[in-house]
Amino acid sequence: MRRTGSVVLLAILAALPPGGALGAGDAAAAGVTAEVSAVKIGLDDTLVYTLTFSNIQDPAQPDMTYLDDFKVLQTSRSSEFQFRDGASTAAIRFTYYLMPTRTGRLLLPAVSYSHQGREYGTQAFAIEVVKGSLAAGGAQRPGAPSLFDDDFFSSPFRNRQPQKVDAYLRAVLSKPSCFKGEQLLFRVLLYTRNRIEAVNMLSSASFAGFWQEWFPVPQSISPSSENVNGVIYQVYEVRKAALFAGESGSLTIPPLQFELQLADPAAGFFGTQALRRSTQAIPVAVSDPGADAAGLPVGQFTFSLDCPRREADVNEIVTLRMRISGSGNTKAIMPPALPGNKAAMVYPAKITRETAFADDSLAGTLIAEIPVAFQQKGDITFPALEFRYFDPERRVVVALRSAPLRIRVSGEKSPSGLSRTLPGSTILQKGEDIDFIKGSPLRGLVRPIHRRSWFPLLLAGLFLANLLVLLKVTAWDRGIAPSAGMRNRRLLARALKGLDGVRRTEEIAPVLESYFCAKSGLGPAEICDRRIAEALAAGGLARADIDRFLFIKGQSELARFSPAKKSALELKKDLQALRGLFREIDRKMK
Repeated sequence: MRRTGSVVLLAILAALPPGGALGAGDAAAAGVTAEVSAVKIGLDDTLVYTLTFSNIQDPAQPDMTYLDDFKVLQTSRSSEFQFRDGASTAAIRFTYYLMPTRTGRLLLPAVSYSHQGREYGTQAFAIEVVKGSLAAGGAQRPGAPSLFDDDFFSSPFRNRQPQKVDAYLRAVLSKPSCFKGEQLLFRVLLYTRNRIEAVNMLSSASFAGFWQEWFPVPQSISPSSENVNGVIYQVYEVRKAALFAGESGSLTIPPLQFELQLADPAAGFFGTQALRRSTQAIPVAVSDPGADAAGLPVGQFTFSLDCPRREADVNEIVTLRMRISGSGNTKAIMPPALPGNKAAMVYPAKITRETAFADDSLAGTLIAEIPVAFQQKGDITFPALEFRYFDPERRVVVALRSAPLRIRVSGEKSPSGLSRTLPGSTILQKGEDIDFIKGSPLRGLVRPIHRRSWFPLLLAGLFLANLLVLLKVTAWDRGIAPSAGMRNRRLLARALKGLDGVRRTEEIAPVLESYFCAKSGLGPAEICDRRIAEALAAGGLARADIDRFLFIKGQSELARFSPAKKSALELKKDLQALRGLFREIDRKMK
């Protein structure tokens, strides 16, 4: 047995190649190749782009976020190892699922990679993108044989003909042109002759140049019927938003991509078929309302200022109530200020905003509660306030005035040090206690306090405390804390703390927008991908870092509507990348 084992071992060693041949063969076969699933696709289709690294140990995944004409929906990694004819080969594949963002001839540039001092590159691809979808929507998917396929029973789904897919999306805007700040109603309608189980929006819900307020998505949607060229379709309103143009000129509402879950009878009781459909782009002509309406709210509003009481005590605080309601963007309205006078002191108002979603518009209400304290008694009058807005229907500036408020104030002003809520019996009890103390010996206080041994230490401690407070007020609060460097440090620390609290992908976007608003000074309504890219580029940030920032933000916004979620490892990598980007932004943008 031992002799036979030795012979076998020698035969195996003789069959192996000479030393170093295996490594040399691997190095010679190293390379990077690329392939695409198709060179012509529809705007509603997904392009599969595969990068293969041959005989390159643990290659880094290339970053494809710099692509302008494609959006990365998902990535995957796979590996393959073979040992044949005395030589080993290894291949690692990175697969990217890309969504085209526009029609036309789009370019996928070549990918270059450095390995052991050598440069490897792939070929570039030109992809032709047309409207609609080129995938076979009604193709039947092969399934496993039925358990009932025998001489007596047959599968009810085996010989069924594939259903014809007839479903498309259409974006509808209430008006083709509007004034700056005027409300537009944007709707996405689904026309279908098939049964749709679910609709998921894949595109970003943010439109450049518009302040948007999306209506809540109902749990169930009742369809209506519409005759289109002699064909009866079921029409569903799948999304709706109120848009307010923030810029004048020619704006465009970009196409939105959706994923439709089509009920598939060929897949059994719970089978669905995923379809991609997109809306069309809509141009909007936005006009400026004019110089006299600059900065005014746009819409139709009502305005009132009320007081719940006509008489009050001079020591009381009365709350006035201001109400502004209408079909415009009430979230951007600043209420008129109520002036104070010698007879009354007006405190800052508490402002609340309410939103009501109607069928044909978005209505809002602003309520301001204004506390007022009186300085003297008598008849105190608050003048009428004026609220001005621009009416886009009549194309005029409308001025609304409230009625003057008159309040009769009576009573006597209490001294500032006397509390009117202290009962008289308590004051008498305090007087008795003082008389008792004055007539009795004070035990333990015979020796003066300033002669105690701890009194100098107390004075020294108070002196040091005052010195520290003085240094804090003069050096820290007035010099160091308000400086730009400390402000940037606080913003960075707040942003990093926000990233530490992120648990899901969709929680990343609010942290990014909050940090960028604080860093750039822009308001939430002004935030869009174009503004972010311009501000970061002006700050000196590299183009690759800007694209990475926008890619992670877009994926976070997409995660709110997409059923596919990132793994914990992918989320951790995104957070690590953002921490580095935040520090780079803090270093570049002072």
